[in-house]
Amino acid sequence: MPRLLSLETSTDRGAFALWSGDVVDCNVTTTICREFNCPSGQPHAETLLPAVREALIDLGWSLDSLDAIAFDAGPGMFTGLRVSAALAQGLAVALDKPLIPVSSLEVLAESTFEPTGATTVLALLDARMNQIYAGGWTKLASGWQPVFEPCLVNPDALDQLPELPEPYVAAGTGVEEYPPVKAWLDKQAVADAGVRYPSAVALARLGAIRFAEGQLTDPADAIPVYVRDRVALTTAERAAGESL
Repeated sequence: MPRLLSLETSTDRGAFALWSGDVVDCNVTTTICREFNCPSGQPHAETLLPAVREALIDLGWSLDSLDAIAFDAGPGMFTGLRVSAALAQGLAVALDKPLIPVSSLEVLAESTFEPTGATTVLALLDARMNQIYAGGWTKLASGWQPVFEPCLVNPDALDQLPELPEPYVAAGTGVEEYPPVKAWLDKQAVADAGVRYPSAVALARLGAIRFAEGQLTDPADAIPVYVRDRVALTTAERAAGESL
């Protein structure tokens, strides 16, 4: 059975999972899955690798026993995405293992499906600066398919998004962060799934499906998907406490 490490750092709640199991026709059977959360209030760059090493020791796995590394490619927090991609690339090169990048919004959809059974999800992650990363996903027999590609949208402009097949639910940090989003969901009679963060376990499941299908990426080609082009704040914005 393949062994995967999944790195989920697209939000301020960083996590990773160690997963092992089987995949048959997109149906995942999990044998081992341990999820670990990074310490809150500390940079992912300082905590992620030591935590991964400790977790591998506790599980009795070696780094070399991993078959692939899945990482959340974004969109999401710029710093978190860079940390995850850099760590994934470094480990992949050192261990000669393939990488599996997965969209944070697809991971959020999978994270929503597990507790709710919802097969169409409007994924809304807080993009800071009064904007939201949005994506629409529908789960088919062949896996999650995008209804529309990840994009940036203002909280009061969700009407501009492409329509999703009904019924669907909404999930993500963008739901509770911005009151106009809640108001829009109520007006459209769209249920709030109550799921806020992409999970490392969901990322591992999606990574396992891609691994079984041979959808692997060379480390040199594994780059974050930012969606927003702007990657830095002005001095005044930093002083005001804004973040990307």
